[in-house]
Amino acid sequence: MADKKQGGDYVGRDQKISAGNGSVVIGGNVTGSTIITGDRNVVSTGANFFLPIYQAVEEKKDLPPDAKADLKAEVQELESEVKKGDQADESFLARRLRNIRRIAPDILEVVTATLTNPAAGFSLIVKKVAEKARASAD
Repeated sequence: MADKKQGGDYVGRDQKISAGNGSVVIGGNVTGSTIITGDRNVVSTGANFFLPIYQAVEEKKDLPPDAKADLKAEVQELESEVKKGDQADESFLARRLRNIRRIAPDILEVVTATLTNPAAGFSLIVKKVAEKARASAD
């Protein structure tokens, strides 16, 4: 593979690549990873944080297929709303969490642990609703 000079840096296999102050350069697949830079900024997408939830749903063997399909749909709707950040509808989030609790209380534990995770960087609204759902489940 031939090296190409771009700006002041060489780009190619086994070459040093620099991107400047505050930049993050990643090679390879980082799907499902959390990357924390030196100043503790988290570079990630919300979908990565939902991976453990989807895995827990898949591993849940004691649910009938219809209930599992409903649970997946609730988690997908929750994820879509969570991505809205501060624009998320609090009552919509609360309904999704109540439905998840009704279908599978143990999955609600995974969901609330995920949504209240400080590293995830979810909005204050999302965290508040998740904490209320966790408290009402106890």
